[in-house]
Amino acid sequence: MPDKYVNVRGVRVHYIEEGSGTPVVMMPGAAFNARTWVQVGLVKAVADAGFRAISVDPPGQGETPQGKYGFGGGVKFLEDFLPMVNFSSGVLLGASLGGNTVAMYALAHPDRVLGLVLVGAVDLARHGPQFKVLTGKPILLIWGSHDDVSPIENAEAVISRVSTAELVRIGERHACYLDDPAGFTQTVVDFLRTRTSTA
Repeated sequence: MPDKYVNVRGVRVHYIEEGSGTPVVMMPGAAFNARTWVQVGLVKAVADAGFRAISVDPPGQGETPQGKYGFGGGVKFLEDFLPMVNFSSGVLLGASLGGNTVAMYALAHPDRVLGLVLVGAVDLARHGPQFKVLTGKPILLIWGSHDDVSPIENAEAVISRVSTAELVRIGERHACYLDDPAGFTQTVVDFLRTRTSTA
């Protein structure tokens, strides 16, 4: 898969893109990078399902330098990056800190989000009431059965306020996609095909 780069406010951002159609932008957890979603087979599977898969290295991860974006600047980064890759609306997927980032972006810009996949996303519970703005949006929450980093309360904060949100348990640990890459990938693809492809 070819590596791509785009200059975002002076930061040379690395991302991997495959496929065409509705864009699905993927954010890794803090200890991972854009290639993680390639290695578990997600980028190819999403592209093969008829979507445009975009796996990005956030500032300070993988091949993207920190630049001007400090810790917690993920939403601002997405606001700057997404227009550069011709994303006006689509699906956002993120794991752990990346999951928090895409969730906060969705809360700020619900009209731009056709669907949301949150994988062990951290620090969602304290934003609980705000998730009501995503009512009607298809949301998939994927948690490992023994996630010792992001407690299940973070998923429940969304489930309890968005009737179109669903929770699936895969694997054991926080990075549950490493426990069962095939099951994880199939779950995401099924969600995209059945819940978001006509959104």
